[in-house]
Amino acid sequence: MPQISLALPIKGMHCASCVGRVERALSTVPGVSEAVVNLAAERADLGLSDTADIAKLIEAVEAQGYEVPLSPITLDVEGMKCGGCVGHVET
Repeated sequence: MPQISLALPIKGMHCASCVGRVERALSTVPGVSEAVVNLAAERADLGLSDTADIAKLIEAVEAQGYEVPLSPITLDVEGMKCGGCVGHVET
């Protein structure tokens, strides 16, 4: 299976125990091959399979009492030539 890297922001951690709780919680989510949490950067760097469910990752963090702040992202898509291309990308 392909490996996907994801940096997940996490708010509310205060100490090494918090880091350990979040790492353990993320490691139990199916599809997670690696979970490394950085207290100072307030994020988890994850190695995922393509079957991993982002919603389950967020639920695992929130179940431990921490927040995953979400913000919209913009993706630049190159190479579209027609309306059919747009339809494929939107799907």
